[in-house]
Amino acid sequence: MSNPRKYGGIDCFRLIAALLIVGIHTYPLASVNEELNFGIINIFARIAVPFFLMITGYFVLPQCFYRKDNSSKPLINTIKKTGLIYVGATLLYLPISISAGYYSTGNILATIVKNILFDGTMYHLWYLPALIIGVFLLYILSRRFSLNMIFGVTIVLFVFGLLGDSYYGITSKIPFLKAVYDMGFNIFSYTRNGLFYAPVFLAMGAVIAKNEHSFTKRINLIGFIISMILMLAEGFTLRYFNYQRHNSMYLSLIPCMFFLFLLLLDSKRKASPILRDISMWIYILHPLFIIGVRGLAKTSGLTDLLIENSIGHFLTVCLFTFACAMFITHFRKRYPLKSSALYRRFDPSLNVTSTECVQCYIVYCTLLAHTGSGCDASQFRVLQQLSNSRSHFLHRKRQ
Repeated sequence: MSNPRKYGGIDCFRLIAALLIVGIHTYPLASVNEELNFGIINIFARIAVPFFLMITGYFVLPQCFYRKDNSSKPLINTIKKTGLIYVGATLLYLPISISAGYYSTGNILATIVKNILFDGTMYHLWYLPALIIGVFLLYILSRRFSLNMIFGVTIVLFVFGLLGDSYYGITSKIPFLKAVYDMGFNIFSYTRNGLFYAPVFLAMGAVIAKNEHSFTKRINLIGFIISMILMLAEGFTLRYFNYQRHNSMYLSLIPCMFFLFLLLLDSKRKASPILRDISMWIYILHPLFIIGVRGLAKTSGLTDLLIENSIGHFLTVCLFTFACAMFITHFRKRYPLKSSALYRRFDPSLNVTSTECVQCYIVYCTLLAHTGSGCDASQFRVLQQLSNSRSHFLHRKRQ
């Protein structure tokens, strides 16, 4: 009998993948070498998002596809949970996205729908609707087709998306295809979305879960290294010929993720649930700290160190984001949000919930220099009380 998997490798790589996503949005090697930055960020780091999609495909989809009762409850729970995170993150970033002009061009209603369904309500949030749409699409297909057939369909969808992403320079030279893609780009800005990008990695996670491939660790490692070399060659070649409209999708990304996921599953490390929450908070919050670090650098005169120095910028954003993610993770574990004990010490007239307290505290920690002018009177009173009471939250014993 084989030993049960411990999934410690998966949990550890969650943190690495989350930090790679931070790197995608901060270009950590841009001030060192542009070619090196492109190779690390625009090619290697592209394994991060597919990895998270494969986690859902591996752990969630088999519960829907292979249960004898054909229960859709796991799928509904996943969509509900992801949807709640998406709504919360959207509200958190709404002032920033509005000020950044996310809703200022074209038909406002059409732009809102486009952002919510495909582009994301903030530049990093596109993953959440992509996950929801991808999971729902696979569930619909599973009602009629086998998993192998579904995987084949998702590969076709991925290739279609590929021709509108890294290979668009070739596609744009064919009038008919260019017209088709240009029409699609009126609906979504990129093909890395829930229709063309997410399904293949969700399906691949489910395929691995079903078949439990027994490749040796050495084969998985060699397969990953060869696939990554091919992806680096593919990426630099496409860049050299200026074919890329975007650079999220590579043909070599599919085998690369296949072998990487098997390699991580083969790890003997114990599972680490805390890393799951920390990686999620890093993903959600890092744009706040990008803004915060830039604001701090400008007000303190440290732009050369914290902005112009891309490594310093990346490390500072990672440090603050990781610290905040750690704090929130331990805070939520110690004081569950469903408990009213968290906000009993606050002024009852403010009528705030524990969720609002935590959200205010996040904003307070991130944009401290702007709270005086960026909040109304009630919000500022909450922030003051949070500031005066945070040591109480950290050290208060469980009730």
